[in-house]
Amino acid sequence: MSDQDYEQERQGGGSDAGPPATDPPDDDMSIKISQLKKLTELKAQGALTDAEFEAEKRKLLES
Repeated sequence: MSDQDYEQERQGGGSDAGPPATDPPDDDMSIKISQLKKLTELKAQGALTDAEFEAEKRKLLES
């Protein structure tokens, strides 16, 4: 094994590394995550009650 091969293998860049452990979230999931963060911010600011937050979160996750 050459030094270059060793370095590439050590850094996980070998040719048989395989696919990444997790797939990147799709666009729909990214949108939901963004909306959940916004709901959490609104709740923290006092703009939403606990009940309102839970209702909106449930609607978002069921869509």
